[in-house]
Amino acid sequence: MAIGQFLLFFPMQKNKSVDEEGDSICHFFVPLVAMTLYLLMALGYGQVHLASGRTFYFGRYIDWSITTPLLLLSLISAAVKGHVHKRGALIAGLLASDVYMIVTGLVAGWTDDPTLKWWFYVLSCLAFVAIYGLLWGPFKRLSQSSPDGEKYIKKAAVLSIVWFAYPVVFIVGQEGLRLWSPLYDAIFFTCLDLIAKVLYGLWAVSMVKSGEPVADSLPGSGARIATGR
Repeated sequence: MAIGQFLLFFPMQKNKSVDEEGDSICHFFVPLVAMTLYLLMALGYGQVHLASGRTFYFGRYIDWSITTPLLLLSLISAAVKGHVHKRGALIAGLLASDVYMIVTGLVAGWTDDPTLKWWFYVLSCLAFVAIYGLLWGPFKRLSQSSPDGEKYIKKAAVLSIVWFAYPVVFIVGQEGLRLWSPLYDAIFFTCLDLIAKVLYGLWAVSMVKSGEPVADSLPGSGARIATGR
């Protein structure tokens, strides 16, 4: 995560365009937050030992509650380009569904009560389905009139595939049916996080082409005068 953060630091400094700046900032902070929470768990914090003898790493959910909204904001920016102020309610609904998914997933993972666990797992999955519905429904339709519409489809497809693996690992691992050891939980969640937060971030940032210079949007800038605006 630290290496990924380091690699994403340089695109953030270039600021060639408004789009590139926004994407770079979002993707820079994703591995930064993840690195911090992984460090916390590695030092013995961000976890709780339950009465059943199982160790629950709630630090993962703190990480996801911050990083997944950032990933979604970066993703949908390509779909709502030019319409962001008009689609505030839609964006808020997407982010609210994401937070609801993480919180209900936290309850499902924390408890060892089967009834509570599986009810909240279902609620979390329903929110997950709502996120997919929004990404491939309203936001996909918006992307059709966006100059970055093709980029949105590609990024949404990759992120949707990677994210689909998380509830599968949950249900198979220690927080669900416990069909494998805690070691495999750590391996799979860590690999998925590296793919979703570092590799995907580097790929997504590389897709952004320079468009309108950032200086053009600043009042009184020389670039504004030079372009006759």
